[in-house]
Amino acid sequence: MSTEILARFLLYLTQIGFACAMAGLLWHFYTIYQRHYLKSWAIAFSCFALFVSSILSGVYLAAEQAPAWLRELNSFVNLGSCYAFAVWLLVGVHETVTAQRTPSRRVNQLLAGLALLAFISVWPVQWWAVTREWTAFLQLNLRLLLIGLAVTVSGAWLWTLNKQQLAVRIVASAMLLWGSLFLLTPLLLQLLPSDSTKVSFVIKYLELFVQMVLSLGLVIWLQQDERQANQQLAAKTQYLDTHDPLTGALNRDALFQQLTPLLAGQKACLLLMIGLDSFKVVNESVGLKQGDRILREVTRRLESSVIKPVLVARTGGDIFAVVVQDCVTDRQKLFVLQHLEQLIEKPFSSEQGLIKLTASVGVAEAPLHGDDAELLLRRANIAFHHCKRLQQSCSFYQPGMEEESARLLSLEKDLLLALEQDQFIFYFQPQWDLREGRIEAFEALVRWNHPEKGLLMPAQFLPLAEQVGLAQALDLLLLEKAVATLADWKRQGIAVPLAVNMSPVHFQLEGLKKRVQHLLLRYQVSPAMLELEITENTAMNDMEKGSNYVAELQQMGIRVSIDDFGTGYSSLGYLRRMPIDKIKIDRSFVIEMATNDSDMMIIKTMVTLAHGLGKRILAEGVEHQSQLDVLRALSCDAMQGYLLAKPLPEQDALDLLKRDNLLS
Repeated sequence: MSTEILARFLLYLTQIGFACAMAGLLWHFYTIYQRHYLKSWAIAFSCFALFVSSILSGVYLAAEQAPAWLRELNSFVNLGSCYAFAVWLLVGVHETVTAQRTPSRRVNQLLAGLALLAFISVWPVQWWAVTREWTAFLQLNLRLLLIGLAVTVSGAWLWTLNKQQLAVRIVASAMLLWGSLFLLTPLLLQLLPSDSTKVSFVIKYLELFVQMVLSLGLVIWLQQDERQANQQLAAKTQYLDTHDPLTGALNRDALFQQLTPLLAGQKACLLLMIGLDSFKVVNESVGLKQGDRILREVTRRLESSVIKPVLVARTGGDIFAVVVQDCVTDRQKLFVLQHLEQLIEKPFSSEQGLIKLTASVGVAEAPLHGDDAELLLRRANIAFHHCKRLQQSCSFYQPGMEEESARLLSLEKDLLLALEQDQFIFYFQPQWDLREGRIEAFEALVRWNHPEKGLLMPAQFLPLAEQVGLAQALDLLLLEKAVATLADWKRQGIAVPLAVNMSPVHFQLEGLKKRVQHLLLRYQVSPAMLELEITENTAMNDMEKGSNYVAELQQMGIRVSIDDFGTGYSSLGYLRRMPIDKIKIDRSFVIEMATNDSDMMIIKTMVTLAHGLGKRILAEGVEHQSQLDVLRALSCDAMQGYLLAKPLPEQDALDLLKRDNLLS
């Protein structure tokens, strides 16, 4: 083997080695960072390695006088891999500059077109003598021209990349120089035909040098990218350590850390815990995605508020903490609370329409209620839960609230156990038909038969059940208990309807109809025996949805009544749209109607309106004979109250049912 052939052989092997090493390195980084331009460049250098290998094999095939078809196949591989290198190099640069993945379909179309060009450059020119003079141009000059243009364009494109890194400049410069060598090679070979071998060697050595510079630049670039990615990851981790990922507000730990130095300055400040009321219902009605968007909007409103809070944090699912400084006088505090209330009550837009929210706010003051962050946060949280329990809009921390919270926490544990062990019982209050003087139905009123504290009234545990999210579970338990009671009465030959109160949270949820259907079928109870009572505010919360729910229940034969009528929206017009069966006048109007002309006129109006709409009307809280006489005079349909019977245990209620002519 001559020295020239050996040198050429070693030169090509070195180029192949560099290309393979770069392809492997780029692919390794692609598997780590999943950046598509790294994958494209790895494929490009693999194609370049195949291209140089085909040149080396071409030299060997020519020396060994291999068959023509084998040499032609090698020429096709040579041209195809060369064109593929140019395509994938450009694709990688395009993905680097635009930061977007190039569509595979477009890349495949371009590769197919160049593969066809390589095919035409090899075989057809061998069949027609007139085209053989184009062989050198198609197989050498055109190849060098295309690959030179591709590499030059890639270098120029990278030079425009908005990165001031030295490595990027090195890679771009190396590509520009490499592309120039490809473009100048045909010209130099034409100008120096006698020294073509030396020129070829010089160009190849220059190519090898450029490849080394390019490889070095890419390695530095990738290392810089890796360091930058690690810095971004560290910054993101640090951000997530102190911020809520959904809203961008501070998280609880960051609130504690940043509140501590603020309190150390001994400046007066307010810590307000703000909780969105019934946000669970919002999530269930409009979806979690819309709910998350509302939470982000709440954060934006708080941060851009005119009260200029120094800290805004999200400490729980729908709970936010706001710290306001320089708020000392009662007037300033009132302004802050009113402004926050307006921020939350301003309607939120969603795909389902406008959504209106309210909030409960617990307030702790520094240094009055605490001079360290942990104590102030705890007391603001205690005030917030106190506000929730009492269903108030705002509550300031007061000494002694801790004991109340501890008592309610214990009661919450007892409530969970009571649900598991079914410690709840019904007391039954009769509803009398005033015209026929007989019991027309019973209202089932729940009591908690606490193993230690005895019989607890609804007001002692129902607000807590709603606050801790157990209202729905309690509703389902009581609904099943009511249907089971009706089934037991049916076996005893007793046919009297039973009215059950439904909490607003449960009534607004989907699936109530199916649940009631299942229970009625399971216990073989007629739907006409069950009556569901909802409050006026529940019915008015969403008129269209409420009307649909009531209509669905009525189609099943279940009666629906409005409880505590007159205490809610004070609007009578909606009765025309709401397909209810019975209206129950709240006891607050009945108490003084015998001595108060205004209350008597209100009840008279309610009775007239109800009869005009074809609905029955019942008065609650009748305790005196004078009240009963007025109701009869006003043609009220029914009544219930202590005058004739308090809520009774089941057996006492059934004994009462057996008597006749109770009303004189």
